[in-house]
Amino acid sequence: MKKITGLAAAGLLILGTAQAGNLTVANSELEMSGGITAGYFYTTNIRNSATASDTNNDYFTVSTFAIDLTSKADSVIGFTAGFGSTVQSDLLEVHKAAESFELEYGWVSIRPVEGLTIDAGKILTNIGYELYHTYDNKNYTFGMVWWGQPVAYAGARATYTVAEGIDVYAEYGQNVLTTNDAFAVGSLGSVQNISYAISYFDEAAGRNMVDIVLGTDVEGIELGVNLDYQWLDDSAKVSGNDDTAYGIALYLSAKMDVFEIPVRIEYVNDGTSGIYGVAGDDAWSFTVTPTYKPSGNTFVRAEFAYVNTDDKGFYDDDGNAKDSRTFVGVEAGFMF
Repeated sequence: MKKITGLAAAGLLILGTAQAGNLTVANSELEMSGGITAGYFYTTNIRNSATASDTNNDYFTVSTFAIDLTSKADSVIGFTAGFGSTVQSDLLEVHKAAESFELEYGWVSIRPVEGLTIDAGKILTNIGYELYHTYDNKNYTFGMVWWGQPVAYAGARATYTVAEGIDVYAEYGQNVLTTNDAFAVGSLGSVQNISYAISYFDEAAGRNMVDIVLGTDVEGIELGVNLDYQWLDDSAKVSGNDDTAYGIALYLSAKMDVFEIPVRIEYVNDGTSGIYGVAGDDAWSFTVTPTYKPSGNTFVRAEFAYVNTDDKGFYDDDGNAKDSRTFVGVEAGFMF
């Protein structure tokens, strides 16, 4: 999930995209950035037994084609717009086809006084460690913790810089999937060598969440952690089911010249709440993504991911229920 105005400022933008190019359009200077990625992917077992067959397991796809346009950062009134076709394959539900090319997110920014920015439109969440596009993340697949977090919604956000490297924000919007109103408050920034994002999210007649993201670098190894604690409002509870859930994701990435080995380890405890959507009470996953980056804006990476659930929520080619899924793939990308 991409936090363009949040985690990027907090130093948690973890892949390092290429320098954006400048465009001059109708006497206005714009920055353009983006990327295109494609690959081959294979998964054992699927989520829906009704579509189980031996044709569902491997596929080629253009996983991302995205273009971001941004106005000058120092303008009083500016904008950000992201156009593209993006696959967001997560460990629980592997998607094989990209959406149609569309406006994925976009907002107008007003800076009435120094240090204050007001964004309004279809904004991206400040919650979570993983960002919107696959090339902005060190792993191709999105994790189980990401699955349980908001992504993008129509609304407005006010962000204020209270000190150098420290922002606070408040936002109000509408969940795209449930159409429930929601608000969030939080702070993003860095203290010494630790980057952080702390958020509280509250969805009307839905779920509530406290989310903490921490990141640092220890002797050339990037470390990150994302902790979620969520609970349901009374009106969203199912009688007899749990109303709380939590998840934790640990990220490690070792760099060696043009090579990088990112690892993600996750655990979620869903109980019977259904918040994270795992089968049974809990689940864990392991993902490793060896990456070769011949230049600052290109990469080739392989990925191995394994997820295990407490109950049998996946199905093999013959429709037999399974409690695990293995994912492997190779992806190449170019960012501009």
